[in-house]
Order: sequence, then C-alpha cells, then structure tokens
Amino acid sequence: MAGDENMSAQEIQLRDCFAKFDSNGDGRIQADEFKKLMSSLADFTPKEIKRLFKEADTDGSNSVDWKEFLSWILNGTALKGMGAKGAASFERLLNTETQDEASFVESAQMGHNVTEYLRQAGSKDKKPRQRKRTAQKAACDDLGVPSDWVGHRIQLPMTPDGARQLLDHFLHSGAKSPLHSKHVTHIITQFVSAYSVRHPKPVVYTDVPQPDGRLIIVGDTHGQLADVLHILYHLGPPSAQNRYLFNGDMVDRGSQGVEILLILFAFFLADPESVIVHRGNHENEDMNALHADNGGGFEDEVMEKYGLSVYRHFVSSFKVMSLASVINKEIFVVHGGLTRVKNLTIDYINTLPFQDYTAPHPMSSNVKEQLFSDLLWSDPTEHEGKYKSDRGVGIKYGPDVTTKFCSQNRLRFLVRSHQVPEDGRGFQKQHNDRCVTVFSASNYCGDGGNFGAVIVLSAANFPRYEVFEHFAAPLDEMPSIVAQGDSVDWNKTSTSQQRDSLEASRVARQEKTFARMIISIIEKKPQLWSYIIRNSVGQKMPTDEFVQMMEAQIESDNPWKEALEEWGVIQDDGQIEVTKFLNKWVVKSESAGYSSFVNDAIKQVYEAIVAMDMDLTETFKMFDKDGDGTVDIKEAKQVLEKFNLGLSSSQIDRLLGQLFATSVVAADSVRLSVQEFLGHFTTVYSATNNADLPRWCLDTLGQIGRLIIKTKAPGAGDGESGDATKMSQVFQEIDTSGDGILQLDEFVAGIEKLPGLDKLSVDGERLSHEKLVDISKILDVTQDGTLNYLEFQQAFQLKGQGTADLENSLVEDLTTLLFRYRVHIRTGCQFLDEVDSCKVLSEDFENVLRGVNSALHSNEQGISESQIKHLSSALTVEDEEGLIVGYDAFLRSFVIVDTTDGTVIKSFH
Repeated sequence: MAGDENMSAQEIQLRDCFAKFDSNGDGRIQADEFKKLMSSLADFTPKEIKRLFKEADTDGSNSVDWKEFLSWILNGTALKGMGAKGAASFERLLNTETQDEASFVESAQMGHNVTEYLRQAGSKDKKPRQRKRTAQKAACDDLGVPSDWVGHRIQLPMTPDGARQLLDHFLHSGAKSPLHSKHVTHIITQFVSAYSVRHPKPVVYTDVPQPDGRLIIVGDTHGQLADVLHILYHLGPPSAQNRYLFNGDMVDRGSQGVEILLILFAFFLADPESVIVHRGNHENEDMNALHADNGGGFEDEVMEKYGLSVYRHFVSSFKVMSLASVINKEIFVVHGGLTRVKNLTIDYINTLPFQDYTAPHPMSSNVKEQLFSDLLWSDPTEHEGKYKSDRGVGIKYGPDVTTKFCSQNRLRFLVRSHQVPEDGRGFQKQHNDRCVTVFSASNYCGDGGNFGAVIVLSAANFPRYEVFEHFAAPLDEMPSIVAQGDSVDWNKTSTSQQRDSLEASRVARQEKTFARMIISIIEKKPQLWSYIIRNSVGQKMPTDEFVQMMEAQIESDNPWKEALEEWGVIQDDGQIEVTKFLNKWVVKSESAGYSSFVNDAIKQVYEAIVAMDMDLTETFKMFDKDGDGTVDIKEAKQVLEKFNLGLSSSQIDRLLGQLFATSVVAADSVRLSVQEFLGHFTTVYSATNNADLPRWCLDTLGQIGRLIIKTKAPGAGDGESGDATKMSQVFQEIDTSGDGILQLDEFVAGIEKLPGLDKLSVDGERLSHEKLVDISKILDVTQDGTLNYLEFQQAFQLKGQGTADLENSLVEDLTTLLFRYRVHIRTGCQFLDEVDSCKVLSEDFENVLRGVNSALHSNEQGISESQIKHLSSALTVEDEEGLIVGYDAFLRSFVIVDTTDGTVIKSFH
C-alpha cells in the first residue's frame, strides 16, 4: 500500500488525532479548537483546559503546531497533566470509532469457519426439513392478513398517500404498533424486485430534480427513527421533486431499523424517483448478528419483532441496495470512501458482483471483493497515501487519493458517511473540501452528544449545497413537535434538545462503557483464571497491578481505574480481592434444559474419580505425592488432568481457582489437606446426586452425618476441614478389615455402632437394620458390593458455605464459552435451519458445536465431546419433526447476574 514507509503506525494515528483538533485545517491548533474538543472528552474545567493548552503551546504563540503537539504527547506531559480520567478519555480518542467494528472481522471469520465446517461435514446435504403449513383463516385480505387485525393496514399497491400514512403511523406509534408480518414481507419482496430492476448496477447515476427540486443526502441513521422522522417532517417526505439518498447504515445499534427501512421501501414503491438507498457496512448479516453493544443488533431487533423468515427477507433487500451514486455527473456519494485500487474508475466499480452477497468476506484476497469492502469501510486521513485501517477492513486514504480520484473521474468532490465527525457536528470537510462526511444520527447511540446533519442540493444552486444540522427530540416527543405544523422552529428545537442532553449523554456513555466492560470480564474470565493459576497471583492485588492485569488480559483502552471505583471493589488499603471480584458477575442460562445439563456435568466430574474405585490409601496417595497429607493447586491440576472429567484445561483452572479461593495468595506455598480437598468435591456432588435419592434416604443420611460430626471427638479443628477429618476417622474405624474398602455389611455394622443411632427415626419409626441395608445399596455407586472412601464421604457431606460458588465454577467456564460464541452458534444453526423455525435437529446442533470447536484458535479450549453430547441431550425435545433443539430460545436464555445480590443486570432475550 502506498504511503510514507518511514512513518510509523503510531505517528499516523497521532496525525489523525492532530487533525481532529485542527478543525479548520490550517496546520495549527488554536485555543478555541483545543477547548472545543477537550470539553467533549471528559469533565475538564475551563481552568484545566487552559492549563493543558499552555503546556502544549511551548513557544507561547497561542497556537500549537504539529511538532509541539507531538512533543506534548510523546514526552508524557499531556497524559500526566490530564489525570487518570482525562488520560483514559484522550487515549480512546485515537480509536473511538473503530473498537467495535474491528472485532467484527474476527467474528465474521469465525462464523465463516463454522459454516464451512458444516458444509464439509455434509450437514447441509441431508433431506431438508419441511415447513409446517397451518390452515389459513377464512377471512383474510389479499396478503393473508386476518380481517380482525387491528393494526395499521398498508395500501395495495403502495401510493404516495399510503407511504405518507405509514410514516404518520410510525410517528405516532413508533415501534409499539408494528405492521403485520405479511405486510412487512410484502413490502420487502416488492422493494427487492422493483429496486433490482430500477438500479441493476452498483452505481446509480442521478440528477438533482429539475426545475426547482432538491436532492437530500442522509448519512448514517443506525436504527434511530427519531432522526429520520425529524428529517422527513422538517424537509418534507420523499417525492420525485424532493429526492432522498440514504447513504447506508440505516440499521444496527438503534432499535428501529425495521421501521426506517419500511418507510424508505414504501416511498420507493410509491414513486421510484423519490428514494435511492445505499448499502453501508451494517447492511450485512455478519454485522447484524453481533449484539447492539458490539455494533450490531438488527438481527436481534427483527427476531424479536417478526422472526427469522422476515430477517432473511431483509438480508435479501441488502443485496440489491446500491453501492454508490453520481449526482449530475459531478458528485460521488458512497458510504465509506475510496479504495486501494490504483486509477479507480466508476466504470470499474460498476463491474462488481454487488448482488451476489451483502458484503464480501472481510479477509478476502480477491481484488474486486477488497474494492467492494473498501467502498463500505474506508475512512479519510489527513496524511497522504493509503494505509491499513484500524477497523480491520478497508483503508485510510489521504487527500492525494481523493484529488486523483476526482480528477480521473471528472468529479468536483465526494460525499461519504460512516463516521461521527470529531467535533460533535453532523458534517465535516476534509481534503481541501473535496471529501465531505455527513452523519445523520444525532446523539449517536443515546450517548454521543453529537448533532446529526443532511446535505441538501438544490437545482437552483448546484453544485453549492446547504447543510441542515439537527438534534432530534426523543421519539415520544416527536408527535407533539410535528403537530405544531409550520410554526415549529426546527433549529430552536434542536438546540434546546442538544443542551438538555449533554449531562445525560455523558452519564449514559459511562454506563454503557462499564456495562461493556462487565461483559468483557465475563467472556475473558477463563483466560483470567488461567493467568491467575499460571502466575500464582495472590488473593489480593494492589489496584495498579490489578489494572495492569486487566489491560493485558482484556482491553488496554478501557477505563479500568474509573470502573473499579464505580463498582466499589477497591478496599480501604487500595487492594482488590481477586476471587471475590471474579465471582462478582456470572453468566447463567435460564433454560430448564441447561439446568439439567449443569447437574450432569457436576456428576461426571465426581464420578470420573469414584469410578477408579480405589481404597482409602490409594486415593490419598494419588493426590498426596510427598506424603505430607496436603495438596497444592498445581499438584491438584496434574492429577485431575489424568481423569476423564469432561473438562478442558481452562475449566480445570476455573474449578481449582474456586477450590483454593481462600488461599490463592502465594499459591506455590498454600496447601489444603487431602481430606478437605476431596471434601469440596463430595460437597458439590452430594448437592446434585443426592437430589435423586428418596426423601426418606436423604433425611436419614442427613441425620447420620450430623451424628458423626456431633459425637466424634474434635480432631483437625473446626469447619469443613475438621468435618472432613472426622469422616475419614469414622471410615477407618468402620473398616474392620483394614483394606481401605468397606464391604456393605461392614458399613451397616459400623454405622449401627454410632452412639445415638438408636434414637434416629425414619418417617416416625426407629431406623431399622433393613433400612440401613437399603441405604448401603443405594450408596454403592459402582454397584460392586463395596463402598470406597469417596462414596462414603459424599453420602454424609453437609452442604456448607461456598458450595454454590463451587457448583458455579464447575460449569461457569463452559457457560461462558457458550455465551461468548453464541453469535457463531446461532450462525451455524441458521445455516442448517432451512425452514426458519429457530430449531434444528439435535445431531445438527452437535455438529454446530463441533464447528465452533474447529474455528477456535489453537490456544483456546473448546467444548469437549462429552459436554457436546450432554448439552444436546439436555436441550433436546421430541416433536413431529424428530429430536429437536430450540437453538434460538437457548441462546437468548443467557443473563448476566450480580452475585452480590442476585440481580440480573442484563438479559439477552
């Protein structure tokens, strides 16, 4: 790629940062420019901003040039003077717009790998399931909508009045009163058919309507219906004389992308001269699949409102949307920007296979596919040349690239969108005014605090243009504003809305950042536990060291210090309790089937050890290699990895981290007694396995267990360790043969000798010899006529404090893995779900999980084959189609829970 090869990536990044300050492009940062941008970054007071500017302005010229700016940053003066909060905000300025979308590349690649695995595995080649047909009600309109439907009804065929009525409907009802799904499907399919005929090439050639018409260019709206309503009611609805060009990214992030697209499609169907619709990088199923917090959200929106079939129709509409337009042969409009291709011509763009897919694979090496991606993803930079983009897709292109493209194609300038302008405005001019950015989503994502804007080209003034900026009112306030008619002052409304939202936007921005950080902690928790075990991290860590760990293991650009303070986890001595912090938030599934899977997973871990059927001496020796009666965390891992526990290495790390939770500090030297260590396992196992025992048996075991603890002389101290020691003492006393294994008759005889046993009762009757024999047979897990030490211990183990944490630790790593890759599991299932039922055959679900395993990096632990089978079995139900897993319901059952009070802080329903 062209460019100054001597310039480092850091300097390029800093030059772009400098350009964000230097809004007038004169090569110097003036005091007012500095104040404007710094005010938007953090809670700097005017006095602090003045001091920072003075520090940067070393020659006292009341302006800062590039060399002064570079020195100010690189010598540490800037960040030191800003304090922690300011420094964190300033560092995020360098890549605020790219963080979410850069992760898209990795996600898209993994989704591609999963579907490719399924394709090669032949899962797609089986006889397809058939869609169930339901009888249609007798009284329906021409589209099959029941006559008793009370919602809005569209006109057939669509007319300008019908489109305006739909616009008014969404104004007054927003998304509260959705259209019937058959109406939605009809509008989309009609649009796809008509638009592909009207605009069969990637580039649309259009004119500003004559003799006195307008063409209005709208930038990103991202599901923010209020902005679209503000624009259309302020500047008038689309028509042949009031033409709109929507420049991509109508969906994702916001929650009304459906309504925005339906409005545009309706006006196009009413009058094809009224609307041109461009594709952005978010009109793409890989982006849509991400959660709204990660830059996506449209798939979730459509699934919640209408289901998978309608979403697939929307994806079809993306494939016909145009890539670019040329206005009056003089202005080029595209969503992202220019491309890596030398001597790029519009004729070459018109050769792209733009209707074959919504967007190419982001890592494609095909030249045309790279060009396609560049048009959707690229960004301008003030440094000449072409450079790799921080987003992971597309390029950064300099003013020389813009100049050359415009010259070769005889264009005046280009208009693009794709980015929020740095200074909080809705538009920005760059490259000697030949590259203009327009962004229409005001107060972006509810916390941006920015204005939105549109560009208006009129026939009378072309090629000069007007910029209309706005700050949309909340959706529920729009009807009353529109009701004012011609008397409404749209500029005054925008100004007051922007002023009133500043503090709310700042608070919302911080809350969203912290919420995303919690999800990141949960998703990366397996790595954190492994890091803690591997590096013998202490039970407590100084805040600075803890922040360094989180930056290294999760994300360096997050404001960790601010978040830790907000979460109240920093103790008075400046330390953080590591285990307590990692246990603060967990991801759980509210699926009933998943709960049974959890119990099975816990049982498997214990039974893998019990199945060895070793005597007491062998059991202790296995863990206690040096014979000192204790085991440390690394010894325990070495032993557990020898068993078929159904756990990955990272899952074992998570389990051991919890087992040694009170002794993580100086892990090399802290040891547990073998009895205590094994007692942890049997505590958990008894809580799950014993749940299947008869009630009389459970009650009796509880009474005997308490009798042992009460009557046996204290040995190794109080608490769980002492109780575990007492259990081993009783076992040895009962084992009259001394072989380390109890014959069932030995067990019965020994228990009958316990002081006080004659006072125990079962269902109101004295505990009989026959009942004890029955109990002994129930406890014989291996069914060999004997009881080994672990079978004995689990029978009488009382569920103590911390058991719930240990139960969670056994499955949390797996739950986290499923949660982290829920997008890719859904992608794989949808690939096989040919009838759009949100269900797949259980064997297909298992193959999808294997596909996820195959797509993981070599250093990532996947889902074991045993876990795949157990999970599939737990989620499977039988219906008329066979053994089915409702994958969508399962993947939407995850919730984030604050364990301190059990509060669900986020759900993914």
